[in-house]
Amino acid sequence: MKLFRTVSEAERNDYNVNKILRTGRNTLEAKQFFKSEIAVQEFIRSCKSQRYFPPYKHLFTIDIDEHCLNQIPHDEQELDRFTAITISEVDLPQFNNCINFVEQHVV
Repeated sequence: MKLFRTVSEAERNDYNVNKILRTGRNTLEAKQFFKSEIAVQEFIRSCKSQRYFPPYKHLFTIDIDEHCLNQIPHDEQELDRFTAITISEVDLPQFNNCINFVEQHVV
């Protein structure tokens, strides 16, 4: 299964050094992942059209073991008209263990 997340330069650097996704100071205590790439693109486009310019510079395409993911508590919800999942901070270590690989692209 593939999940998609847009990230800042700081989050990308943290992932590249530590090889895990985690929350940081002054951030939400969860991570949200879209279930389609078009959802991330629309999210970025929507932010810009609303004159909100978050520091998103990169797109992570995360290949994750679906069976493993289903063992982790997570919420599925509609986020900006698209399906997304939320993983709480406490469950991120388990989530990281389910990741097969992460591709990175500039947005």
